Amino acid sequence: MLIPRFTLSPYRLDVELFFNTQKLGDVSLCIGQGELLHLKGQGVTLKFALEGSRYDYAFQHPNGDQCIVAAGENLRLTPFTTVGNAVVEGNWRRDHADNVALTFSGEQFEGGIILHRRLCPEFARPSFAEAQTASRQAFFNWHGKQDQSEAAQPATYLLWANTVPAEGALTHPSTYMSKNHMINIWSWDNAFSAIGLAAIDPDLAFSQFAAIFDWQDDSGLLPDFVHDAGASFAFTKPPVHGWAILHILEAYRDCFSSDQLVYLRDKMEKQLSYWLTHTRANEQELPGYFHGNDSGWDNASFFDHGGPVVGPDLPTFLCLTANCIAQLYRSAEEPHMANKFDQIKTQLRNLMIKQLWNGKCFVFRKPAQPDLVLPDTSLAQFMPLLLGSDLPREIADKLVERFNAQGFLTEWGPATENPQSAYYEADGYWRGPIWAPTTLLIFDGLCRQGEIRLAHELAKRFMRTCEASGMAENFDALTGTGLRDQAFAWTSAVYLRFQNVLSKAQLTSA
Repeated sequence: MLIPRFTLSPYRLDVELFFNTQKLGDVSLCIGQGELLHLKGQGVTLKFALEGSRYDYAFQHPNGDQCIVAAGENLRLTPFTTVGNAVVEGNWRRDHADNVALTFSGEQFEGGIILHRRLCPEFARPSFAEAQTASRQAFFNWHGKQDQSEAAQPATYLLWANTVPAEGALTHPSTYMSKNHMINIWSWDNAFSAIGLAAIDPDLAFSQFAAIFDWQDDSGLLPDFVHDAGASFAFTKPPVHGWAILHILEAYRDCFSSDQLVYLRDKMEKQLSYWLTHTRANEQELPGYFHGNDSGWDNASFFDHGGPVVGPDLPTFLCLTANCIAQLYRSAEEPHMANKFDQIKTQLRNLMIKQLWNGKCFVFRKPAQPDLVLPDTSLAQFMPLLLGSDLPREIADKLVERFNAQGFLTEWGPATENPQSAYYEADGYWRGPIWAPTTLLIFDGLCRQGEIRLAHELAKRFMRTCEASGMAENFDALTGTGLRDQAFAWTSAVYLRFQNVLSKAQLTSA
């Protein structure tokens, strides 16, 4: 029986192949400068096979280079070797090839694969050892820490490895959620990645905002996501950016330059205008989400009857956006403009309380069906805790009491849907699993209400979940099992943020 054994570090992957207990050979891989995969092996043959799309094919260039074209991915792969052989192949079928593959072989082999979209670039081709040393140094230069915990290292690595350069429609280097499946930068994911990056690379943290804000529509609408080929406006995402920028500035005061702050302030003004102008009928109504995807909570229980939906999370985020803009104007010594946005914040908060607070909790409703009762079992109902002292004390106390009494906080972290709810699903995306962004939002809300002990306990549980199950997209709220994509950037970012907060708390109490 063939048994592979994997050893992974941020700069190298080693695979040993055994037949029962006898070692047959091994392969090592590392990513070098540019779009270049270095590899070496002995005692085995290494084969890369395309899964196949309509027009994949393989050919030999007039200069002698062999090449594979992965048509569906708009990608070309050119192999090279310094030891051993590399052969591309495919069974021609009229206008494409089946079974397209690239094979490295020989008693020993060393070489690599150059990934490119146009002509093959002239890369320097260092040895595997040189490429590995350079990759190791590049990672260390980026994060600046030699000693990291067992979980912190992969979290840091994922933020680094999921970052792609500015190219095509990407105007800034961007940290994708994952290079497994979620190869976009979404317009609320970016804010959480920025929080995790702020302590490591402030310029890259700013780039997460700018890569999205550069695509902002004239109306202030942000795209759902951006990647190198373009942007999608089929949906948008919740305006968490003001909250995130305030969070970063409170933790890392000098993270952004004055020019960057002016850029962010101007973009947030347009963003705020979009939500207040285009998602409500008049100033006496609350803004709402047209679709679950706009809220970031995609299929949450409060969207069980479709949209538009008005709930407490959106006005909370908009209050924080207005607050962030006001603070930036105040720092720029423009008190008149600061007062303007302070008033917007107050008006939104008062509307939210008047229209959504029922004495026990904040509710969700459909303006088109005012008598329809929507579920009140989603974690999103607690977002107003983020308002801190701007939320009346009696309301805050009732929200914290409700959070504790209804069992949202499990052994592993805060469930996005009450586990006792009829809508709860173990792998239901936003109907139960624990997510990093909502965990950080609840954590920050509890801190702003003075519930530090509870907030830190929540953070510790989430960190234990990541340490047990990795930096997954989300987690089963009752078992802690990692779900969906297993290598997510915002999970990594939130883990590192919690680690930073708790380590500082330990130093303060020592």
